[in-house]
Amino acid sequence: MTRPGIVVQKYGGTSVETPEDLRRIARRVAAIHGRGHPVVVVVSAMGDATDRLMEKVRQVAKDPSRRELDLLLATGELASAALLAMALEALGVAAVALSGPQCGIFTNSVHGNARILAVRPQRIQAELNAGRVVVVAGFQGESPDGELTTLGRGGSDTTAVALAAALGIEICEINTDVDGVFTADPRWVAEARPLEEIDPREMQALAWNGARVLKAEAVEFARENGVGLEVRRSDGGGRGTRVRSFPQGMENAWIPRRSAISGVAGRKDLVRLEGRAGAPALPAELIREVAPYDLVFGRSSSLHSPWALYLNIEEIPHLDTFTADLEGRFGSCLEITAGLGAVSLVGFGIGSRPRALWDALRVMEDAALVTLDSWTGQESLTFVVTEADVSLGIEKLHDAFFGEETSPVESSEVEEAVLGS
Repeated sequence: MTRPGIVVQKYGGTSVETPEDLRRIARRVAAIHGRGHPVVVVVSAMGDATDRLMEKVRQVAKDPSRRELDLLLATGELASAALLAMALEALGVAAVALSGPQCGIFTNSVHGNARILAVRPQRIQAELNAGRVVVVAGFQGESPDGELTTLGRGGSDTTAVALAAALGIEICEINTDVDGVFTADPRWVAEARPLEEIDPREMQALAWNGARVLKAEAVEFARENGVGLEVRRSDGGGRGTRVRSFPQGMENAWIPRRSAISGVAGRKDLVRLEGRAGAPALPAELIREVAPYDLVFGRSSSLHSPWALYLNIEEIPHLDTFTADLEGRFGSCLEITAGLGAVSLVGFGIGSRPRALWDALRVMEDAALVTLDSWTGQESLTFVVTEADVSLGIEKLHDAFFGEETSPVESSEVEEAVLGS
């Protein structure tokens, strides 16, 4: 008799927020295990545990060591893993909680935003062979010099995908507090539509541009390793969304499109580091200073400045201290602007569609939204606005491209006919 396949699941912080949540997930995992499936469960920190730990950091240190931050923040996921393993044991299910390093997850040496380099899952395989459910603390790994590292916000997604790839699993389940992937964040846009399926390139663009349902690096890892993703509500309800995987060598296959646009995303977490007019080229020393943080976008020149970098402020423990230090060292050539955000229109190949850019710019102008900067990617059009204008920008773009009177299929066909003529 063939042994049922391994199931790899990830549960986000809101899914493990309370003891009752943990007991509910334990019952669900126990049922899957009871059907003969070996199960690997990756968990995030409970609720806002990471935010509460960061608040404690701000109370004791102005410029904390990123190494010590990793040691502290990893405790949130460790607590979730240990508690879920205990809840499973209470149901009579053999379980073991493991840290990232114990699972054989190896990363580079960048504290706070490390990338996974390799996974050696021998310990996990041994525990599964012994009949135990393996509960993994997400978001963490071990650097080449034996240090504990963390993978940045949403890093538990990457942990789950990396383990699925290492174990040879074709599908990784991402369980969250929403029904799947939508055309916009349903907490911001009530009319957002659920997507049954989405191309991984578009999903990666949505995630990179602020859609929090998945971490962009996790989608990238899934694409590179042929792992499909199923995103659904943690209670098992709803239809969920399938992020398709492609066999090796087929990653760039052309997929028939029903619509040129897949969604709208936004973020309220940007700070701009910009070269003053007449300033020299981007200083290499500045690049070294910002290298540990999440670089959202960088450009070498424009009509307004010789260069600009956009950073995600969530990765910076003390923004005031960080910016004051940079101003003290690079103030003569550097201008810093905080309180920024961005709205993005996402679709396959949208970056080469002039009509989409023209329509999006018209929507922004009609809504009197001032665009402070913009850039085009293969799958996205992004407009920098003030943080206060992000919600309105998302709402207006979504209404224009997904409203009841909008027909994305018709507009796509017209656009293709115009561009192809």
